[in-house]
Amino acid sequence: MVLFAFLSVGVKAQTDTEPLVQHLQTANFNKLLSYWDTQVEVNLPNLLGQKQYSASEANEMLRSFFSRNNIIGFEKNAERKVGTTIYLTGKLLSENAKYNLTILLQENKQRFTIVSVRVS
Repeated sequence: MVLFAFLSVGVKAQTDTEPLVQHLQTANFNKLLSYWDTQVEVNLPNLLGQKQYSASEANEMLRSFFSRNNIIGFEKNAERKVGTTIYLTGKLLSENAKYNLTILLQENKQRFTIVSVRVS
């Protein structure tokens, strides 16, 4: 009985970002579209500087990056919540390279939305 209680405490609850991570892992951009804020800062290796884009533009830019670079997966490294902000970091994997991905999410009334994405 004590062992069961100990093991049940160790079970990790699904975080708010778990569906987002799964969509990145499977490159499901149709589902990812609902996570973007109305204006998103995007910084990708093929862009000069960081600019503001609409949700659909940001989603399409990330989709194009995945396609051009043959991204085959995503490995989450860390997640940190500070107040109403979540920092999510990980690696985008391709056959030729690994890219660092940093996503900044902001809590709104219903859930968290992506306000910034950076790939380096």
